[in-house]
Amino acid sequence: MTALSRLIGLCTLAAAACETKPPEIPTSPSYATDVKPILEANCTRCHGQGGMLNAGDGPVTGAPTLCYLNMYDDMGDCSIPDGGGSFDPSCKRGAHYCATPFPDAPTTSYFDVYLFERTQDEGGMPPLPARPLSERDKEIVRRWEANPIP
Repeated sequence: MTALSRLIGLCTLAAAACETKPPEIPTSPSYATDVKPILEANCTRCHGQGGMLNAGDGPVTGAPTLCYLNMYDDMGDCSIPDGGGSFDPSCKRGAHYCATPFPDAPTTSYFDVYLFERTQDEGGMPPLPARPLSERDKEIVRRWEANPIP
């Protein structure tokens, strides 16, 4: 065996040793451990406390301006006023609310519409020019949405 053959063999072994598989997708992901990091990396610039859509007078671009994805639970008075109408201005809807199905469409939530169903060209999130969520990240959010563990 020549020195060049040995060197090529060693380089091949070293490259194989450096390959890493992405971590397995958790069966039951939690918001705190698995989902929040995805949302913080891709969504909270706009959909977080002080985000451009949740700053009070941010532009409405078709996406919900009420999802504060940097927190799991709602904050403030989010009770529905008698006779309908607007929520109290203190209401800040958290990620759990945005993963909860709509009352009139029990299999559809904000996440279903904006993360899974629409493409970025159709108003899906995150908006262009941001890169879309990876299929791995979408699957983590899907699994969490099915069983929203804090």
